[in-house]
Amino acid sequence: MSSTIKVRFLIDREQKRVVFAEAGSDFVDVLFSFLTLPLGRIVRLLNKQSCLGSLDSLYDSVEQLDIKHLKTEACRDMLLNPRSAAAIQCEDLMIKGIHELEPRNLYTCSQDGCLIHSTCYYTYSSKCLCHRCGKLMDKCSEWLKKTSEEGGIFVDDKDNFMITDDLRVIPTSLLKGLSLFKEMQIKEASLLEERVIDFGTKEAMNLLGQSLVSKNALTLVCFPDAPVQASAGFSLPIKEEIIVNEAEKEINLKLVLNKENNNILYAEAGEDFTNLLFSFLTFPLGSVLRLFSDNISLGGCVKNLHSSAENMGLECFKSEICRNMLLNPKLPAFYGYNKNQILQLEEIESEKIIVSKGCRKCYVDNGYKPCGSAPCIHGIEQAEVIERNPKSAKIMLDAGDAAFVVGSRKYMISDNLHVSPLSIISAVGSGMNLSISEMVGKEVSIDNYKARSLLGAMLISKTVLTDVFSPKPTRRTKHL
Repeated sequence: MSSTIKVRFLIDREQKRVVFAEAGSDFVDVLFSFLTLPLGRIVRLLNKQSCLGSLDSLYDSVEQLDIKHLKTEACRDMLLNPRSAAAIQCEDLMIKGIHELEPRNLYTCSQDGCLIHSTCYYTYSSKCLCHRCGKLMDKCSEWLKKTSEEGGIFVDDKDNFMITDDLRVIPTSLLKGLSLFKEMQIKEASLLEERVIDFGTKEAMNLLGQSLVSKNALTLVCFPDAPVQASAGFSLPIKEEIIVNEAEKEINLKLVLNKENNNILYAEAGEDFTNLLFSFLTFPLGSVLRLFSDNISLGGCVKNLHSSAENMGLECFKSEICRNMLLNPKLPAFYGYNKNQILQLEEIESEKIIVSKGCRKCYVDNGYKPCGSAPCIHGIEQAEVIERNPKSAKIMLDAGDAAFVVGSRKYMISDNLHVSPLSIISAVGSGMNLSISEMVGKEVSIDNYKARSLLGAMLISKTVLTDVFSPKPTRRTKHL
């Protein structure tokens, strides 16, 4: 059951704005956990209203894509409801409903014959196929929750923190408080008042959404009618030089342009480019912010959370590992698309469950306890239960299978990254106001730098392909 957190706000009554909030580690942990959320999970939480460039359009195209174009049914779940690699840690957040896709269940094959071996498999997805019998691994089993450690989740619970309106997190300090008063030109304490707000799931999701589009996120939570403060526009540096990596293989892409203005109507792509785009939905927000450093600015203030985690002393965190989970969050096991060495994000290692005595079937039949002695009645001394790759559609185990979509298919990608099966009728129909003679073709190659540019443009623009592959000399990409 979700709990609420009482957060103290200092309000400027006259200006109807939040000066700052004071909170303990339980609230700051929730804020910092935003950095571990995959982009696809953010879109889902915000009902496809993230307002992040073309991200919602990309997500929508996965929803609409026929299942026959995906490697497995589990692939759709991985893209539309991606897990966080910090999901285990975030189970202990006081505010629920942000990170949990559903209760964290472990699924195994329902066929007893597949569980009486020294090695068998589990998955987090009920849509995954068993590598032995080919049937769905839909038997829900108990997941033994880790023992919680005291002392906060990401930050140390001994500290209190100030959170500014634009989500800078600062260890509480009288001097820092006075500095904020000066920064906000507050001279009279009589204009200030304290307000205590119970933060629950609804308030946390509202704050997440505001952090992506506004610079005054806390004010908009306290005063929903306040004007949104957002950046006027941003430039995305698109360099012409190619960064060469000997291990990197480029992805080829065919474009259809309007030759009058060089705007791109559609791209024709194979599985490599489509998999690359879809993999963006699995990227944790913190890793995306790290990839761009100061080269890109979103319209909101969520980047200040990342900067705060970077600037705060290590003594404010439970450990360096916890800090790194925020600054450079990894992907869950099997979520990466590492083909061609483009935009690789590191995956965490999958967990291996050891049944000390007997097989998995006997362990479950015995009330999730090892047998009294080994071997069990099936002749197994000890069993390993290994995570199954949900992307693999084969009966034979293929742990290295990285693709989300099936091979040998062609896809049509619009300027705002909506992906659909290739159709000449649809492509021509999209340019009904154009003369056929105004449509021209162009071939381009995508390396690491162009892939990064695509990811960055996706977050701030609705004309992604044009911005990356056909930029105007003085083009500025605006937040839309």
